[in-house]
Amino acid sequence: MSLDGPISSWRPRQLASEGPRYLALVNALEQDIADGRLSDGDRLPPHRDLARELSLSVGTVSKAYQEAEQRGIVSGHVGQGTFVRRRSATRVEPTARHEPVNLALNVPVEAGETQILSAMFSEVVREPDLAPLMRYHPHGGIWKHREIIAASLSDNSFTVEPARLFLCNGAQHALDIALRLVAKPGDSILVDTFTYSGFKAIAAASHLNLVPVEMDGEGINPEALRQACHASGARVLYCMPTLQSPTARTMSLPRRRRIAELAEELDLAVVEDDVYSFFFSERPAPIASLAPSRTFYVTSYSKCLAPAFRLGTLSVPTDYIAQAELLLHASAWFVAPILSEVVVRLIESGKLEELLRERRLQALERYRVFLDVFPKAAKLQSPAFYGWLPLPQGWSADQFAAAARGRGILVTPRIASAVGEEDPRATRICLGAPRDIAALSDALQTLRDILARHPINVVSVA
Repeated sequence: MSLDGPISSWRPRQLASEGPRYLALVNALEQDIADGRLSDGDRLPPHRDLARELSLSVGTVSKAYQEAEQRGIVSGHVGQGTFVRRRSATRVEPTARHEPVNLALNVPVEAGETQILSAMFSEVVREPDLAPLMRYHPHGGIWKHREIIAASLSDNSFTVEPARLFLCNGAQHALDIALRLVAKPGDSILVDTFTYSGFKAIAAASHLNLVPVEMDGEGINPEALRQACHASGARVLYCMPTLQSPTARTMSLPRRRRIAELAEELDLAVVEDDVYSFFFSERPAPIASLAPSRTFYVTSYSKCLAPAFRLGTLSVPTDYIAQAELLLHASAWFVAPILSEVVVRLIESGKLEELLRERRLQALERYRVFLDVFPKAAKLQSPAFYGWLPLPQGWSADQFAAAARGRGILVTPRIASAVGEEDPRATRICLGAPRDIAALSDALQTLRDILARHPINVVSVA
């Protein structure tokens, strides 16, 4: 590509009237390249000339050229200008004009679970008498189902008692009930500095104040927890000790013991979110096993089976059984029994464990691709369908999310998980949505290409 050709007389045929002006200019440029109005190596007009022609500020044109370079459709050369760079036909880059690649939503890989669930639902509905499933049932769920599910959740470190186990409409419902049991509007809740976005939504809807607790490589820092508790007067802790979302950090057993000790010392109720422990072939000991009298333990089948399979569990301390039943009555009456019937049959047939093994293999395969592209990311004790990507010097999480969005890729925005204004200088990348390994690898390489360049300024300009 020659860098000394004449300056083209390019002007966009039309700029979209909605949205930021710099994005309208970038999209028009990208369209004209795709339509052949601009060719590889064409030199674009200088920033100031184009700004004058279009009645835009120089800053808007500069930002548009920066964004175009982030998308890989132009290249800038100091002292020579900005040149069109057509994408190679051997690799199709996602653009904002196509369906975005969603690396922001944490979903399992779509694979064999569809056939297994379809067969199991068919088996249930072919029963000659469905009446037993169609009746009113206890608010916590059918007792037989609770017994079988409780046994499947128990191991040598932790016993789940059926009387304390409640079936809920997913983990989100379970978390909401747990919070209603231990907090009232206006109360403060201790959480990781970067926490699960769904929990933030529950807290906001319930008018609860979230108090961020400093994190280290294992999650919540114990000494920071003590200080935050004393400073805020909070008496409830929400945590995700295993594969914490969004950072994917996992607490060691000594750390879990220390958190349990502090819960006793500080008189804290603990809401423990353990929805990702299935990624471990041997589940780490829950905090609920170390502080059973004050821990509300939450799991979910939605995370390992399918997002629309809304079945979660909540195990509560004995003193809260009656109140939990009342809240189930008020919020859902009871969970659809056909869902818990399917789970029970999956457990008893061994199909659930078969699915979990497949999930672990899928996570391992996809996380290896993530590490191949981003070798500085954390090597997890057990891979999951997401990773925590540290950003290079000069990049903020907001800048990276904006640049990725400009290339047609969605990543988890800072605001989804941040409690306060702190910039994590990292972002969660979800790995389950792309249809296959090749699509995932292409998206991740695009993100790597973005980070290899200087960040754009995401502050709006006229």
